[in-house]
Formats: sequence, C-alpha cells, structure tokens
Amino acid sequence: MKKQCLRTLILLLWAIVTISLANPRAAAQTAMEKLRVAYTVIAPTQLNVWTAKEMGYYAKHGLDVELVLLVGAPLAVAALVGGETPIVHTGASAVITSNLAGSGAVLIAGAINRFPYVLFVTEQIKRVEDLRGKRFAVSRIGGADNAAAVTVLDRLGVKESEITYVQAGSIPARLAAMQTNAMQATLLQAPETLKAKEIGLRALLDFTKLDVEWQQNGVAVTRDYIQKKPDTVRRFMHAYVEAIHYNLTNPRGAQKILQKYLAIKDVKMV
Repeated sequence: MKKQCLRTLILLLWAIVTISLANPRAAAQTAMEKLRVAYTVIAPTQLNVWTAKEMGYYAKHGLDVELVLLVGAPLAVAALVGGETPIVHTGASAVITSNLAGSGAVLIAGAINRFPYVLFVTEQIKRVEDLRGKRFAVSRIGGADNAAAVTVLDRLGVKESEITYVQAGSIPARLAAMQTNAMQATLLQAPETLKAKEIGLRALLDFTKLDVEWQQNGVAVTRDYIQKKPDTVRRFMHAYVEAIHYNLTNPRGAQKILQKYLAIKDVKMV
C-alpha cells in the first residue's frame, strides 16, 4: 500500500515537472509586468501603440501596458531619460538630440519615414516666403513638427532664424491661436486638417507629397533599460510588430481603432 502511494506521488510530481518544462512561460505570464508607455500626440502616427493595446498584443506577451499621453517629443524623451516612462513612441529628432547630449536614448524601431503634415496658414500668407517674420505654432520647441518645419522650409529658402517658432501645445490650442491671428502658421495631421479648413485656414504646402526620407517617429528606450530589461523590450517589440501586421492586413479594424482614439464618429473622416 505504501509502495503504491509512493509510486502515485512520484508519478504526480513527474507530471507537474513535465508540464512546467513544456510551458516554461506559463507561470511568468500569470503575473503581468506593468509598463508605462508614452506617446506624444493624438494622431494617426500613433496607431501602432494603440492597436497593440486594443488587440491585446501587450497582454499576450505578458505586459500590462498603461499608455500615457505626453504632448511633444521633448517632454516624452525627458520622461524616458528620467525613468518615468521606460518606453516612448515619439519623434525621432528629439531622441537623437537627447542622445547627442549624452542621455543614452536610442530608437529601436521606426514607424513613419515620411512627413505626415500639411502646412496650414492664415489668409495673409500667400507663399512660403511670406512666413518670414511671422509666428509659427509648434507643439513643443524641438518636437517632431518643429524639426519638420525647420527642415522643409530651410530647403525652400526660409531659414529658421527668419521665423519665430512658438511652443503652443496641443492642436486645439494652436488652431485657436491661428483663429485670432496670434499665430500665422502650423503643421497639422489628418483628420485635424479638416477642422482647420472648417475654421477658414488654408493649406499652403502638403508635406506628405514631398519626396524626402525622414524618420518621423518610432520606439525609443535608453541603453541602460535595454541592458537591465532586455526581455521586456523584446516582448514589447513582439507586440508592436504584431500591431503593424494587423494594421496593414486589417484596414477596417485599424480604422475602428483610429476612430476610437481620435474621437471621430464619421468613418469618412478617418
């Protein structure tokens, strides 16, 4: 009887060990790792991080992700370097600038390699040259929209020093400033471009049609974080890539996610 009980106990232990070895991540996945991830603007360029959340890809890879909006790339990168948000989806230019200053911030994935903006101006601006001496509203000085404006306008002969770039914050704040003529120009992404036209602003130049290679945004971390938590970074990237695949192969599903985060009721506006 004792031998039979001992044999049963051994078989039970063997079965438990076998199951654990067959699925070593099972125990790890029961305790989700909390992770704060920042994004910098409510715009279609952030779709990948939203999709990974909505479709459960983060959770699939053991991550309990809290998405945090930090308007403007410089603010997000500062939070990244300070350890507040270990991973950020942000403008590439701010990451590069921070790294050159010795922060150790690096891009590990690129999302958009073209400009996503349209240049909107007030009625008094007829040509790009008319921007000289005018006030140009950007989300944050050093942000992705600021860098894009400086780069493109410089190529068109209007130097950075000839324009007053003003940190004006969110898109609604910039549009309000332009309505009162406190600002004369800004860069917008769809679908805010429709709102700009509704209030009488004019599209002067479509940056999306420019044949210019430009790393607009991507996933940024610090080298220290990669060394300390390589598995976390790896799992985040698995989820991110799955989100990209979903967006490319399920346009209707991606459209619904955009509608939710952009707070748009009319599907035609997406």
